[in-house]
Amino acid sequence: MASGRLKGVVFDLDGTVIYSTIDFVKMKQNMIKVLEANDIPEGVLTPRETTVVTLERSEGMWDESGKPEEERVEVRERLDEIMNQGELEAVPLVKEIEGAAKAIRLLREMGYKLAILTRSHHAYAVEALRKIGAHDYFDVILGRGETPRPKPYPEALEHTTELLGLEMDEIVFVGDHHIDAQSASNSGCPFVGVRTGGRHRDPWGGQEPEVLLDSIAVLPEHLKHES
Repeated sequence: MASGRLKGVVFDLDGTVIYSTIDFVKMKQNMIKVLEANDIPEGVLTPRETTVVTLERSEGMWDESGKPEEERVEVRERLDEIMNQGELEAVPLVKEIEGAAKAIRLLREMGYKLAILTRSHHAYAVEALRKIGAHDYFDVILGRGETPRPKPYPEALEHTTELLGLEMDEIVFVGDHHIDAQSASNSGCPFVGVRTGGRHRDPWGGQEPEVLLDSIAVLPEHLKHES
């Protein structure tokens, strides 16, 4: 990490800044039911895959079958409704990862620009951050559908960095999952992992990141030592 150039910190949300009770398995099962009712063979999709993979595989099968775009649009809108509903229902139960709001405030006071990059809905991200008292510290909050392509594609972090007014080598991405690590790698920026992503048995896919902290609570001190 070229700490002398570091000017911004981009955070994942769920498992990194907050603990969430979103029932992701139920959400994905409901999405798969809709997809199977719209020309996707039964049993091909599984809730063990990420939503990005599920949607990409579905689009590929629709390409092969020649499903009209106007029909796809209707299905995508229904899938968005399922995800939005599941996320917003979980807002009242959102909890701050201990020390997260204080760490975010300290980073702001240290002069860093701050952003959230999540695959959750924008409204969910905003309400979750307000609930833990951290919303006002962020320059940029990007949710599902607000980047050209989602994590782990490089366009997600590239778009975030551009909105911050920074270069890729001036930010660090912080997350709790291998998708976050892959997103940083694909984009060419440093990555800091955190151990707070409790819903994953093996969040790093067997390959832990080089920098792995207990939580973002210790991130300000870590960056001080790096500088």
